[in-house]
Amino acid sequence: MSAPEPAASAGPGAPETAASPAETAEPSASPAETEQPAADEERAPSPPRRPLRQLAVAAAPVIGVVLLFGLWEFYVRAAGVHVLTLPPPSRVLRHLVAEPGFYWEHSLVTIREATLGFWLGFSAAMVVATFMAHSRFMERATLPTIVLLQSTPVAVLAPVFLIWFGFNIWPKALTAAVFCYVPFVVNAFTGLRAIDENAYELMRSVSSSRWEIFRKLRLPHSLPYLFSSARLCLGLALVGAVIGEMFAGSTGGLGNTARVAQTRLLVDQLWGSIFTLALIGVIANLVLVAVEARMLRWHSSQTTRS
Repeated sequence: MSAPEPAASAGPGAPETAASPAETAEPSASPAETEQPAADEERAPSPPRRPLRQLAVAAAPVIGVVLLFGLWEFYVRAAGVHVLTLPPPSRVLRHLVAEPGFYWEHSLVTIREATLGFWLGFSAAMVVATFMAHSRFMERATLPTIVLLQSTPVAVLAPVFLIWFGFNIWPKALTAAVFCYVPFVVNAFTGLRAIDENAYELMRSVSSSRWEIFRKLRLPHSLPYLFSSARLCLGLALVGAVIGEMFAGSTGGLGNTARVAQTRLLVDQLWGSIFTLALIGVIANLVLVAVEARMLRWHSSQTTRS
């Protein structure tokens, strides 16, 4: 028996045999494989944690202060500066540690005067800025008086307040209030006007009253401006209280201790008063920053990270 012959090959004109669907179809990805890239794209990458950098940023203020005092101490001792001209910070700190009760008592007087002046200036500024934000006439009528007050040296008003109110807390508090008034009123007016026009028109379309627009739109938008001016006014309130104590007659307060130290050449007491005022300002700013972070959690200044 002969072996079977191989199949004859197709001629050159014969059509090629069609490939089967299984051979021509491209391999399709499984659902798990197709969903995985989409899930990877939707998942936001987590920011890298940098504990050393965070620690350095947190310690930066302390490093700056230590560096300042270190350079100060080195310069005084290396250059042989006389103690009456510039005492070393270590000497001033030893004096503060030796007399804590003295500076605590006078600090309370200055803090009370500065706090009262701060809130008086803030309250007056908010009332004036509210009228300015709602009335073009009030804006044009009030701006010249603000510029006039800003151009007047506030220190010359302290004796005037002394004549009007006598030897009590009010001359010092009013001096501090005048210092705070201009920054507060300018920033409050800017903040009350800097509102979203679309939100304003929406509230007007639903017949919201002026009080509702002020409470729900204008006041929240003005908070970043108010906190910015408050940081500046904390220091200005202390300056105003000290100037009031120096020029409006006072038997207490850090301004009075600095004035007495100047007349009697008490260098340690003079610089001790300066250091105490600086410490009060730092603590007040830290408290304000904490309050700002709490009240402005919704604002970009608190949510944006570098």
